[in-house]
Amino acid sequence: MSGELEAAGAMATAGLVVGAIEGREPGKPGDGVCLNCGAKVEGPFCSNCGQATHANRKLFTLAEEFLHSLFHLDTKLWRTLPMAIFRPGTLTRNYVYGKRARYISPLALFLFSIFAMFFAVSFIDAPVEIGGTPVEQRAALEEHISEARAELAEAERDLAAAREAPPPTDGTPPDLEIRLAEQAIGLARAEVDRREQAAARFDAARAAREAAAAGQSGASEGPAAVQISREEADGLNIEPGETWQDGLRRMAEDGDFVVVSGMPELNERVRRSFLNPDLALYRIQEAASKFSFLLAPLSLPFIMLLFLWKRGTTMYDHIVYALYALSFAALLFVTMIFTGMVSWLMWLPGTLLLVGLPVHTYFHLKGAYALGWWSAAWRTFFMLFFSILVFSVFLVLIVILGLAG
Repeated sequence: MSGELEAAGAMATAGLVVGAIEGREPGKPGDGVCLNCGAKVEGPFCSNCGQATHANRKLFTLAEEFLHSLFHLDTKLWRTLPMAIFRPGTLTRNYVYGKRARYISPLALFLFSIFAMFFAVSFIDAPVEIGGTPVEQRAALEEHISEARAELAEAERDLAAAREAPPPTDGTPPDLEIRLAEQAIGLARAEVDRREQAAARFDAARAAREAAAAGQSGASEGPAAVQISREEADGLNIEPGETWQDGLRRMAEDGDFVVVSGMPELNERVRRSFLNPDLALYRIQEAASKFSFLLAPLSLPFIMLLFLWKRGTTMYDHIVYALYALSFAALLFVTMIFTGMVSWLMWLPGTLLLVGLPVHTYFHLKGAYALGWWSAAWRTFFMLFFSILVFSVFLVLIVILGLAG
């Protein structure tokens, strides 16, 4: 719960930051002199310093200003978001060439999208309770299983009630409620199976650790379907039956890795961080949220490289394109997280990543830089390749910054 509250606070901060960047609507018309600079005023804003001429000192105004900054954004956000998703090229080109009053700035949209992404990340369930002992972790898993079984029992009761209910008289299909209840049972049963398999994996890994500690190599034989197989473990330095936390902890204890050659102090800091893998993951996530702004300057040289010989484009054009493109990528990631939580939509995240992102990039480049179809197509290919490269560099940076300080 603390993660969700922290993420909600971050979203509120993002709204306030965006509101500060974009300003707010005019206040009530005033007259006389500006309360800030003393210049003569004749409208809702001072023509000299820009401050609203009506100064409201009611306590409720503070709450109103907070909600306005968080949700309203002069209605620009709700005009900009559809453009960023469905007409990114037009949005970028309009903003670059001066049509800016109706849209929020690229930087403001980027901040909003990044905070929304980390807010969505907070809803991803951890496999076990962070920082708990093995007994506490197993108890947490058992609690999750009990909750899923309770939801399954409730769905079964709903199905029984639907079968006993009299036929509807309002034109609704007679078996609609039964079909919906059966679907709910299927989803609930799948959730129970998923959580039971997670508990079985945990038990198998714990048994493997205990057997290894007792010197009984090979004594632990868990179900093959719930263990990490030898093929899956090859190349990851994780033993069959281990969780990723166990593998990282064992590697840290053995000193069996080098992050950057020739930097023993950095490697030692990372090694100590890996002794607590869940805390290390939290620190990496925190570093990612703090240093997400680095994605724009990291992307800029590669975008410039694709347009070296195209006249009429400036660095300003490229940074506007980069910020809008990164905003869409963050919003796409948010959609992938939430659709991935729905069992009958689990096919959608992969489709969005493999199809939606390339198509969006193509039309974004084509519209923003007024390119032909071939020029946009080959630049899309290289832009996606550069995106993978930039994201890889960013991951390395946040791992080093998060774990080594």
